[in-house]
Amino acid sequence: MKSTEVKNIEVKHSEINMISFLNKEDVRTSLIDIRRGIERELVRTTSQGLYSEQPHPKPLGSALIHPYITTDFAEAQLELVTPAMNDRQATFEMLGSLHHFVATHMPSNETMWGASMPPVLPNEEAITIADYGTSNAGKLKMRYRHGLANRYGKRMQLISGIHYNFSLPESFWKALHSHTQSPLSLSEFIAERYFHLIRNVIRHGWVIPYLFGASPAVDHSYIASNEHELEKLDDDTFYLPWATSLRLSNMGYSSSEQSSYPMSFNNKQEYLIDLCRALTKPSERYTHLNADKQLNASVLQLENELYGSVRPKIVSEEQRPLMAMCHHGVQYIELRSLDNNPYLPLGISEEQSHFLDLFLTYSALASSSDITDEERALIVRRQELVATQGRKPGLMLPTLQGELPLTELGEELLTAMKPVADMFDSAFATDFYAENVEREKAKFSNSDLTPSAKVLADMNKGHLSHTAFVQQLSNVHMKEHVGRQIDPEEMEKLIKLAAESQLAQAQMEAQQEASFEEFIQQKNRLQCDCEHQEAAV
Repeated sequence: MKSTEVKNIEVKHSEINMISFLNKEDVRTSLIDIRRGIERELVRTTSQGLYSEQPHPKPLGSALIHPYITTDFAEAQLELVTPAMNDRQATFEMLGSLHHFVATHMPSNETMWGASMPPVLPNEEAITIADYGTSNAGKLKMRYRHGLANRYGKRMQLISGIHYNFSLPESFWKALHSHTQSPLSLSEFIAERYFHLIRNVIRHGWVIPYLFGASPAVDHSYIASNEHELEKLDDDTFYLPWATSLRLSNMGYSSSEQSSYPMSFNNKQEYLIDLCRALTKPSERYTHLNADKQLNASVLQLENELYGSVRPKIVSEEQRPLMAMCHHGVQYIELRSLDNNPYLPLGISEEQSHFLDLFLTYSALASSSDITDEERALIVRRQELVATQGRKPGLMLPTLQGELPLTELGEELLTAMKPVADMFDSAFATDFYAENVEREKAKFSNSDLTPSAKVLADMNKGHLSHTAFVQQLSNVHMKEHVGRQIDPEEMEKLIKLAAESQLAQAQMEAQQEASFEEFIQQKNRLQCDCEHQEAAV
């Protein structure tokens, strides 16, 4: 494609009078109240990089109840969760405190594995599903995980990553609501604009694995069969020479069954209809499993089983996510395409967070037409190409305008983000955001600057297997976590939370009245639309 045609595509990114909107004082001021939270998944390993077969350490509290320290799929798979805050520094301080608390309260011979692709894994039988106790709520979480194991296998579930939760403040949405002269109510406008944002993340989200992907290799114990296209790096490691994120490839966290039931993100109603269908439609692949092997035989057992790079989210203690979103809209989005960066003690840096805020805010403002079936197919192909070949010189990516060079598309996108960076710099009296965009843009002209390239270069330079390389970095990070200085009051708070969570779980287990089967039947009933029509899953 000619450069002039590429420039025309770039203009489309900036439609809806973005510049005039960004110049408003109240818009710039609203950026201070952006809220973000981070969820980091980590596998506990031995000091030799072997998957730990020890239970979740009791000093960390109840994985069922604790608000910040829990487990993901397996008993040895930690999940550290910060609350949503509008102070970025406080968010990272909290994440650091959680790492310190865990590092100082887990067995001294264990390490937190710093990469996304798993450590050396035992046979599937030796991978213990997370234990949440004997309460109905705990047993439901365990039954759900048994369903995941029986559907996808345990190895895939041990892939770990970072989820970045992001919301723009109501003052921002009010200003945009007025600027666009939308006829929708504010709550309806916010919900639909989050879907607008999500569509752009889906379209342009391939830049996340390119810029930040850090999983080009994997230990041989992850590979369950010989049917793969990976190359052998050494006796213990498989890799792809140009890969950015095997985690996001078809070799990683994916589901061919779910891909048969794609979700529409063109508006909230279509999304909820598709999600409800997946939650209530029996899957031929799963109906053969006994009732004790999964929560139900639907395409999705629960809303959380939906894979994908980004999700609309809402918090509700009273309603299932689908119904809460139906009645109350969208509160925030969850970006799920971030690898753990093994070079970073927390897996993610504040610098990376700055870029994500820019990208997500840009996605909320740039034009965002509906995603057609044709475009959806192109997006899937594009994502796989970037995940497996993203750094390949001259790589072309499929688009609605035909195949275009990855480098041109990336540079064009980051150039279009520049006005948003300028707005952030104006709001925070800095030039950091514009510099951040230029720093990331340099990775398109020199792919050696990407984390995935550095991982392979350092493995080759040190003649290290994937396991030896990651374990070496993880050991260094563990020392940093243990030596981290945190507020003594924060430490006391975490100790108290751990004890309180264990007590709360014991009380829950002692007080339950309904049988588990009655409990699960109630949970499997789902109101699928705002007219309160019920469906039994």
